Parts: sequence; C-alpha cells; structure tokens
Amino acid sequence: MEENKTLIEKVLDQEHSVEILKNLYRWADQHVLNFDNFIQVAVIATGLLVTYASAKKINAKLAGLEPFESVKVHSFITAAMYRFAIPVLLLVWLGVFTGLYLYLGLPYALIEAAVILTLAWAVIHLGSSAIPDTFISRSVATFVWSIAALHVFGLLVPLIGFLDSMKFQVGGHDISVFDVVASIITVAVFLWLALLITRMLEARIHASSEISKTTQVLIIKVLKIVVFAGAFLLALGTVGIDITAFVVFGGAIGVGLGFGLQKIFSNLVAGFILLTDKSIKPGDTINIAGEYGKIETLGARYVSVITRDGIEHLVPNEELITNRVENWSYSHANVRLKIPVGVHYDCDVHEAIELCKKAANNVKRVLAHPQPACLLKGFGDSSVDLEIRIWIKDPMNGCANVKNEVLLGVWDLFHEHGIQIPYPQRDLHLKSVSKDIRLPPGPDAGS
Repeated sequence: MEENKTLIEKVLDQEHSVEILKNLYRWADQHVLNFDNFIQVAVIATGLLVTYASAKKINAKLAGLEPFESVKVHSFITAAMYRFAIPVLLLVWLGVFTGLYLYLGLPYALIEAAVILTLAWAVIHLGSSAIPDTFISRSVATFVWSIAALHVFGLLVPLIGFLDSMKFQVGGHDISVFDVVASIITVAVFLWLALLITRMLEARIHASSEISKTTQVLIIKVLKIVVFAGAFLLALGTVGIDITAFVVFGGAIGVGLGFGLQKIFSNLVAGFILLTDKSIKPGDTINIAGEYGKIETLGARYVSVITRDGIEHLVPNEELITNRVENWSYSHANVRLKIPVGVHYDCDVHEAIELCKKAANNVKRVLAHPQPACLLKGFGDSSVDLEIRIWIKDPMNGCANVKNEVLLGVWDLFHEHGIQIPYPQRDLHLKSVSKDIRLPPGPDAGS
C-alpha cells in the first residue's frame, strides 16, 4: 500500500510528517539544545564576526599597497587574500579554541565540524572561482557547501533516503525526486566541464599566430558544437537515459525543421562558407547597400558591421553570399578617394593642378605612395573640371574628413596664389527684330 502512494500523498501524510519532525527534534536535542553546544556555537559565531571585520581591514590595506615588481604577482596575491582572508582567519580562530578545548578535556564536536566546513568552504570557493558568472559561481558554491554540511552533521544519507522515497510515475516507470535532482546535477556538471574545456581550447586557439582569424572562428564554433553535444549525450547516458531514442526523435524533428527553418539554415551554411573562403573576416571594412563599416564579429547567423555613425548592423550571412559586397581590405587596406575641383577659365590650369597636389600632400592621412594625383577631367559650362585622387589606408577612420582637409588646403592655396573658383554663369545674347520682317496676322486681324 505504501508503494502505491503518490508523491503528494506522502508529503501530506500526517504520520510521515510527524515522524520527520520527531527525528529533527531528537537530533536538535542531542546536538544543539545543551549548554556545551551553546558555548561552541557562540565561539563559532564570534569567530565569524571577528574574522569578517579583520578580513575587511586586511583587504583595504592590500588595496592601498604599492605594486610589486611583477604586477601579475601583486594582483594574484591580492586576489587570493581577498578571496580566502575570511576562511584562513576563521581557521586560525577555531584552531586556537580547538587546542584550548583539548587542553581542558572538553567535548568540541561542533568546533571540529566548523573546522571541516571552513576547509570545505575554502576548497569549494577555489573551485567555483573558475566559473566566470558571479551568480552561478555563488549558487554552485552554496549548493556544494550545503551538501558538505549535511554530510558532516550526518543528515545527508537520511535526506537522500527521504528524497528517494518520494516517487511518481512517468510512462509506467517509477521515478524518485532524488533521481530527478541527481540527473539535473549530473547534466549541469557535464555542461560546466564542457564550458571549461571549450574556454581552454578557445584561449589556446586565439594564442596561435599561425591560424588566421576566420579559421580560428570556424574551429571554435565547431569545437563548441561537438564538445557540448558530446557532453550532453554523455550526461544522458550517465543518468541512464537511452540515447538511441534521442537519435530517432532528433531525425524526425530535423526533417520538420528543415522545411520550417530554411532561412535560418541557409544563414548557418552561408556563415560556414564565409569562414572557409575567407572573403570577409573580423576587422575588414566592407561596403554593402551603399553604407560602409567595419566587421566586428562573424556569427553563426549574421555578421556584425559597425558604421562610422556607431550603429551596429546585423547583416544576415546569406546577404553577404548572394549580394555584391565591396571589401575594402580584402587584399590590402588602401582605398582611393576622388575629389572634384573646378577652376576659372582665366586661371593657369597647370599651377592649379600643382597646388591641388600640394594640398593633398599636406594632409597626414594621405599616403605618399601611391602619391596624390590631379587630372583635368573636362571643360565644363562654367569651369575647368579637375579631379584630385588620393590614397588612404584607414577608411574606417572616415573618408569625408580626409576630403574636408584636402579641400580646405586647396581653398587656402588657391586664395594665396590668386586661383579663382568660378560661379555658375550664363551668357545671354539679345538680337533686335528687323522692321522689314512682318509678323503673321493674329486670329482677330480680319474683324
């Protein structure tokens, strides 16, 4: 009859709940509610307050110290003291009282348990510091330390037995709460290990100067997919879930998703093509749809392009494959700019051309090789049309500002040497009408 009870019935079972409360009271009466244990609890609580205040002062002094010869050594020592000042000082405090209790021959079970938990605190804190996210790191540290505390006080095995006794049926199989919790923890641990492995490999790949940036991005993406998929499947196998069912189920889902998510998959494939053919890479300056910008990142679905206005455009990978794209830094970073200039017909065109070259050479961002050029492009209605051609190697720093500096230099030199910039003009010729020419009669001439 007991086996057929549901999870909710067991929780609400009055006799079961009363038995749990009685066990908790017996444990509290034996381990907590006596004078000796009260004194030990007071010693531990006082130690926590004293060590917390002391650690705060120590960390404040460490922050004001002058750096050592090696900045890394100084930062490492400061970080280590900041993390472990409280457990180290608490261990010293508890060690003093442990020796005192041994000398007096008094029982010190709670102080001994506090020593073990403080050591576990330090070790767990050291391990959880490898997790970059602060919230997840603290959550993991708190959970593991709680498990250690339950084990020290002898409550872990009864708690596991209690959770294992709470069962419910799924698909004709009995599953306990402990099985669910253990499965979640196992999958989380495997995924965390996969995250650590991928970060280590990613750092090694980024440190290699022999691998191009696009190849690095491709290798890292493939590694993440393989490692996380392998960790997830391995975790499922560890908790006793049949992986073959996932393979069949995944194949069925894949067929349906292939039709419904064609655009997404096409962008994914286009992303791998961009990474393999190296047509664009992070840091390149491209011009697409009339706007140019710098490629910030290559994503699995899109490319991040930041323009000179500071606007970040997320361009789907498929557009970069199917549309025409100008890559200003594909084979080299040099870009040529053309600046139109007009001069008066009465001016010396040869002198104007030389002044335009001089103005271009005076701008720092204009390259000396290839050297600036100025060509006569034609004879307009109001001016002689010239064109200044310059080269720059940093288009992402702006093109309009370079043209502005060149034109300002041309303006100053033209005024200095008397070169006129013409206004638009038209010649109007008036001719008188001869008296011998008779105009045709109007419609009312005969009336």
